[in-house]
Amino acid sequence: MPPAGQRRGKYLGFVAHEIKNPLATALWSCDLLKRMEGPDRTGPRAEKMIDVSLRALRRMRRLIEDYFTIERLQEPGYELRKENVSFKDLVSSALEALSEKDGFKVEEWTTDIADVTLRGDADMLRRCFRLVFEHMARGDAEPNLTLVGHGGGATCTLLVGAKVPPAPLVPPDPEERPSGDTTGGVLGYALAEHILALHDGKLEERDGCLLLTIPAA
Repeated sequence: MPPAGQRRGKYLGFVAHEIKNPLATALWSCDLLKRMEGPDRTGPRAEKMIDVSLRALRRMRRLIEDYFTIERLQEPGYELRKENVSFKDLVSSALEALSEKDGFKVEEWTTDIADVTLRGDADMLRRCFRLVFEHMARGDAEPNLTLVGHGGGATCTLLVGAKVPPAPLVPPDPEERPSGDTTGGVLGYALAEHILALHDGKLEERDGCLLLTIPAA
């Protein structure tokens, strides 16, 4: 594993490269809008330009937010909030965010989560779950996930399976992948790993699924 500073440098270079295209797209679209005559700015063509710009800007925002969250988590002395939180509530809220903000149809996904309590930073764990669910849903145009959460002892586990899992199941480091991820979520898996590591947990492959291990309360 390279030193933290070296890995940060790689991520920074990768993000700088990845935002070039969406930035150019947003600027090009805005320039076209500016050149349009007044009436045309409310027509179908203008609507298309606005949609293109918004997609590009959201992609950039996602890349930058994920990058700076990884940076913050790696800062010496960074401490997570320690609180007791319901395992079921974390999974439910992560699924709700995927449905409302990303348009995933999660209603038919299978969930079986133990009624236990986790110990950690609720916002970060919720974000971690959402990132893992999103990653597993990328293997299929109409994804169908199965989420099974167990509790007991010092740790809890969350097994995340998909009818059609992504390939590869565990992605390579972001800087080793082809550029051009249209969602801006290319740092998501790495961020989920960082969040779990700070909780003394881990994210690993298990029989074609992803297994998250999280400390219990």
